[in-house]
Amino acid sequence: MPRVSEQSYAGGILEVSYAGRWVITPVREWRYRGVSPYQQIDIGEVPYLGTALFLDGWLQLAEADEYIYHEHLVLPALLAHPAPRRVLILGGGDGLAAREVWRHPDVEHLTLVDLDAQVVEACRTHLAHLQQGALDDPRLHLVIGDARDFLREATQPFDVILVDLIDLMPDTVPLFEDVFQHVKQALHPQGLVVVHAPDPGPPLYEGLFMVAFMRRYFPHVVWYKAFISSFGETWSFAIGSFQQRPDLLTADEWKKRGERLTTPPRSFVPYALPGYFLHPEAEEERINAILSGDFIPSLEEWPAVLLSADEMEQLTQLITREAT
Repeated sequence: MPRVSEQSYAGGILEVSYAGRWVITPVREWRYRGVSPYQQIDIGEVPYLGTALFLDGWLQLAEADEYIYHEHLVLPALLAHPAPRRVLILGGGDGLAAREVWRHPDVEHLTLVDLDAQVVEACRTHLAHLQQGALDDPRLHLVIGDARDFLREATQPFDVILVDLIDLMPDTVPLFEDVFQHVKQALHPQGLVVVHAPDPGPPLYEGLFMVAFMRRYFPHVVWYKAFISSFGETWSFAIGSFQQRPDLLTADEWKKRGERLTTPPRSFVPYALPGYFLHPEAEEERINAILSGDFIPSLEEWPAVLLSADEMEQLTQLITREAT
């Protein structure tokens, strides 16, 4: 068994998920720690992963691989639309989805709606090296407020809507139902909406519940997945539309559209996207079963705990001792 080297940490994060599964992320140095009216906000330097953002103790992004998540959230939908001029991001206060949006030359206007001004400002300062000036672009309209309120009052339709909110869970179903009822009204008839979800695989199949959710609202839904190393699991993404059919675009069409980006994707090849939309029959069967049965199962509460430097030192010593 390999030895665990002892290192000095400023603290860490302990995330507990299904069946008591623990994920411990050591933090070498805290860059920012604060509490907003909505959540605990922590930004720190993590060994091997670089700068990382945690909200209420849950990892939101890590410098080493955040581009995988954000490229998959943003670029396929932008490429699938023939002319994505007006784009809306719900959530995304870290500014990294906005960074990806600016890679498409057709975008003329981007509205970003985030509830927490403190997240936006903390990330503007401490994730500036990742944002690459995305929040300073004059085409950006930043709104601090509730996505549901913004959607109710929206007067102009959007070509692409990117839903970068919290995960779909039993207690967030009412939020998503409210958001998507109004997303349908704010979306152009030929527009596309994309949303993320956790792992589509066992034991919880969370991503498949999101696909089923999207199919309740849109006649055309395609979905795909990507492995996010810092999350330790595969992540799901679903695109919904009234008229557009991303699954009917050929590899050559995806290739031509991908060539229009200011820089090529680092985490996928555009002409390979048709293959991303193909899934095993077993997954489609499970989605259909979800649609015809209970929507989402109840889950036990999943805590996330911030660990002090002393607690991290104790854990490190324990692991080192057991590994020798």
